[in-house]
Amino acid sequence: MEEAGPSPFDEPPTTELTTNTELSGTPSPISGFVAPEVQGRQKSPMPQVFGILAVIIAVLGVCFGLFGLLTANSSLAMYEEISGETSILITVLVWIIPILGIVASVVFGYAGLELYNYKKRAIFVGLGAVGISLIADLLETFVQAQMVANGAESSDAGLFVGGIGLAFTLLCNGCCAMLLLIPLLASPQDLE
Repeated sequence: MEEAGPSPFDEPPTTELTTNTELSGTPSPISGFVAPEVQGRQKSPMPQVFGILAVIIAVLGVCFGLFGLLTANSSLAMYEEISGETSILITVLVWIIPILGIVASVVFGYAGLELYNYKKRAIFVGLGAVGISLIADLLETFVQAQMVANGAESSDAGLFVGGIGLAFTLLCNGCCAMLLLIPLLASPQDLE
């Protein structure tokens, strides 16, 4: 009898492949298979620097607010001496302005910490603090203008002091707002 060849129904012989393949040798720059070393993009340190600056400004703001609270009675006495009377509005404002300043400074400091940690919400929290500070500074400018107008018995002097106070208020709050916005404008991809 003749031996039959392999049947088409028989399984072909298999070889076991190993998954532990090691290559040896040194890569050749001529072969083109040398992969460049890939490094991830590092985050910009700008948000951290501006966050630290915001915290320093916030600490100074809290100190000025506490000083304003400690000197509120002497401010009211000086206002009464200059104008001869103290209105309830001025009394309330002299006490409210430092409290608003402290609140704005604490919120601004929190925004600085968040900016240091690359959080995008720090921008919006900080701009809210700048808004609170703007309101407090405008009220303080009003009180100072009233004090000068009553002391000099001239509304022109009060308007002059109020104008200077308004310009200073807008300049300072604009700088604080830009302190927060510059990291967003310079490196928005770094903020989460």
